[in-house]
Amino acid sequence: MALIGPILDNRTQPQLHDELVRRIPAYSPTWTNHNESDPGIVLLELFAHLGESLLYRFNQIPETTRVEFLRLLGVQPRPALPARVLLSAVTDVPGGVQVLKGSQAAAGKVSFQTVDEVYVWPLEAVAAGKTATTGGAADSRADALSRAKLKSGETPAFYRTVLTSADPSAPDAQTIDVSEQIDGALWVALLSTATTDAAALAGQTIFLGVAFDEKLDPPPLLEKLAPGAAEEFRAGILTGDPPPTLWELWQGPGAARPLVRLAVLGDTTLGMVTTGIVKLEIPALPGLTGLGGGGEDSPPPLDDEELSSRVIAWLRVSRPAGNDIGDAIHRVRWIGANCVDAEQSITPPPEFIGTGTGDFDQRFPLTHSPVLRGTVQLQVEEPDGWTDWVEVESFARSGLDDRHFTVDLESGAVVFGRARVPQLGERVRVPSYRYSDGKDGNVPAGTVASFPQHPAVTVANPFPARGGADAAPLADALAAIPAEVHRRDRAVTPDDYRDLVEELPEVARAEVLPTFHPDTPTVKAAGVTSVVVFPKEDIRNPAAPMPDIGLLRQVARHLEPRRLVTAELYVIPPEYVPVAISIGVQVRAGYQVDAVRRWVETIVEQYLSAIPPSGPDGRGWPLGRPVRAAELEAVAVQVEGVEYAIDTRLALVTAATPTSPQVVTEQETVPMQAWQLPEVVAVEVVRGDPPAPGTSAGPVPSGKVPVPLPPEVC
Repeated sequence: MALIGPILDNRTQPQLHDELVRRIPAYSPTWTNHNESDPGIVLLELFAHLGESLLYRFNQIPETTRVEFLRLLGVQPRPALPARVLLSAVTDVPGGVQVLKGSQAAAGKVSFQTVDEVYVWPLEAVAAGKTATTGGAADSRADALSRAKLKSGETPAFYRTVLTSADPSAPDAQTIDVSEQIDGALWVALLSTATTDAAALAGQTIFLGVAFDEKLDPPPLLEKLAPGAAEEFRAGILTGDPPPTLWELWQGPGAARPLVRLAVLGDTTLGMVTTGIVKLEIPALPGLTGLGGGGEDSPPPLDDEELSSRVIAWLRVSRPAGNDIGDAIHRVRWIGANCVDAEQSITPPPEFIGTGTGDFDQRFPLTHSPVLRGTVQLQVEEPDGWTDWVEVESFARSGLDDRHFTVDLESGAVVFGRARVPQLGERVRVPSYRYSDGKDGNVPAGTVASFPQHPAVTVANPFPARGGADAAPLADALAAIPAEVHRRDRAVTPDDYRDLVEELPEVARAEVLPTFHPDTPTVKAAGVTSVVVFPKEDIRNPAAPMPDIGLLRQVARHLEPRRLVTAELYVIPPEYVPVAISIGVQVRAGYQVDAVRRWVETIVEQYLSAIPPSGPDGRGWPLGRPVRAAELEAVAVQVEGVEYAIDTRLALVTAATPTSPQVVTEQETVPMQAWQLPEVVAVEVVRGDPPAPGTSAGPVPSGKVPVPLPPEVC
């Protein structure tokens, strides 16, 4: 069987001829005779014939040549991206253990490297909050009292301690919404272990990992947003300066200064906004026990006696006085001590990669690939000794004397081009570089188990590793050549925005809405562009995946430096309209009824899914396209085993509110606004007439178990 290669230009002689004739009025308005007898038309027919021959030969260019053209244009396929993970460690060594930057952590055969140093102490941490109750410390009923009312003394305030969940990776993990606590603060208890020496911590740095629950709960409905509420989705806000935070150490009851400010040496949480690590310098500890609950500036009481007995210090984090309440700290799902970020990468031993020839376009392969961008350290043995050279993305800005090189990340090769090159006999070596396993680094929670270089340290990852991706296939890179050359890493047209966002490994789909402002969705807004982001997965609701604030920030950071300075950009989540479907089918003889029913349900759900490769055209259900019962029926009858469809019933589901129950409205077509798409909340396929959508037969009554009867005829 012949292999069919990609056709780069499939225009034929008649098409080229017609295109040339159409251009005549634009370039020569006085040329009005376009008949075949005209000498000029004869020349156009000749050029069209020659053009078709050239295009035929052009389409025979081998793949290797197209790759070279790609390299000359400065376009590289998307490189492999390393996964990142948050690690939490503990040790029994009283004096602690220093783990340097670049230390290896192992998850089976998958290796990670720390991106910063961490000093591991025999120390643990737990987060807590103070919630108001009405009946005393033992009463667990939360009272919806404002902070101002509590301070006024109108109602006595009792504290109830709220702790984060023991399993932070669970979808329904317990969180602490710091903005709803009585004092608007998060308290962190430092817990001792069997070998903890509190005196040894004085003047030392502790590394606190903070994980936030950044899901959008509830998902925003654009037409119901208050004026200005969509401002939080503006790219400038998502990527703005971090808000201020105040970290303090509690000095104990009766102290002249109950809280002492701590020095923050580093903060990757962006001011307690997103998951990251805070480095705090700890002064001498006051020698506490698990006391608390004595006042507004005291920590919450711990009902757990075992935890209370291990508390050696209480820390508090809050916003400084007078800070805008819009910057309040929100849902914290976990806090841990001795934390460090790690990247899934491997650093091989130094390599001698070759000897210079003095020629342009020298190419030296590395032992491992794919190589991570910006990690190659290279030296050339010049007359004055080994000299460092600089890795650049391209030679576009390189001078003739610049010591620059590029790296073919996918194949793992060092390339010297239009800048200075190694001369004849000059040896080239690479002291260090890193390569990655791509998406294989996305390991689940609890799989990173050791620091091989530090056997006295126990390590774990409380959350899964994220962000790892393999390099883009060559076929995808070749197909993207026209867009890459046209875009040049700038966002101007809607296609530019979409392609740039879909480069991110955690984004499954992006849709661009020009002249769309989330505050006024039904009114066109000049100069405004909104990008709707769909994540690759959402374990809470796979049928209607919703990005979290962290992913929206990541997209905004990717687009901000690439958009036009005059463009107002918003990065928003999708908006789903709940629908219920009920389909009645006639099953062909010889097919198992339940199997056909389940298959029809699956096909209908995939047809309405928002995530590629599902949907009518393989890109997910289009934004704004209404859902029609007749269209779903046409999809159902294509399933093997379905003789014909008896009826299809479709309904719009209005979610229940505190003041009204859920409403199911049956209709032939469910309309969608330009920014909406459906969420299938119920789909039922039966043999025979379909029931009302959104209803089911319910559970079998207790005590009655259905038993199949034997056939009447064997």
